[in-house]
Amino acid sequence: MDLRKIPIFNNLSEDEIKEIQDIATIEEKTYEKGSHIFKKGDIKEDFYYLVKGSIKVYKIDPEGKRYIIASFNKPVIFGEVYSYLKEPFDFWAEADKDSTVVVISDFRNLLGSLKSRSLGLNFIDLLARKSLSLSKKNQINSQSTLEQKIAAYVLENEKDGVVHLNISREELADYLAVTRPSLSRSLSTMAKEGLIAIKDKQITIENMEGLKSIV
Repeated sequence: MDLRKIPIFNNLSEDEIKEIQDIATIEEKTYEKGSHIFKKGDIKEDFYYLVKGSIKVYKIDPEGKRYIIASFNKPVIFGEVYSYLKEPFDFWAEADKDSTVVVISDFRNLLGSLKSRSLGLNFIDLLARKSLSLSKKNQINSQSTLEQKIAAYVLENEKDGVVHLNISREELADYLAVTRPSLSRSLSTMAKEGLIAIKDKQITIENMEGLKSIV
């Protein structure tokens, strides 16, 4: 695989890419549906990039119930913080269907070995963007009621009064830490109240001021 297709490598020079390839062990692995990329308690030092397929990240509570933390079905970097810090994962990552993942071994050592600072700066940028995204998610989920969470989510993601969802209804429910039936009921209630209109994967704001007054 061309490393430049991975976001943190896309602005590197030919010499920088060659240096990375000379230092690092880079593999393109296929994980069959149901197999784990890593498990809770694993200590990995690898960089993971989903090329194609679908990965679900989840936790299991003491009663054995599985909670989905995140689902990836398009190219994405994942698990990078735990790998860089050499911390044991506190969740599982499992292939939801046959998936191809680029694995770069000992990523922290790679960052420290390169002459150029470009990759390190790109990695910092990646972490900053993910931190911002997590902060926004926490702000949304800090709302007291589900209707407030939905309103905050819509207001954060709207453009010209419209939210184009690139995730499924189930994934949105996981993001808001609620069940899908509860999410569907609240969306229907808000639509009946004239706050929003829902069609397929599009949410249109019908009453901006009313929506803002909820949050």
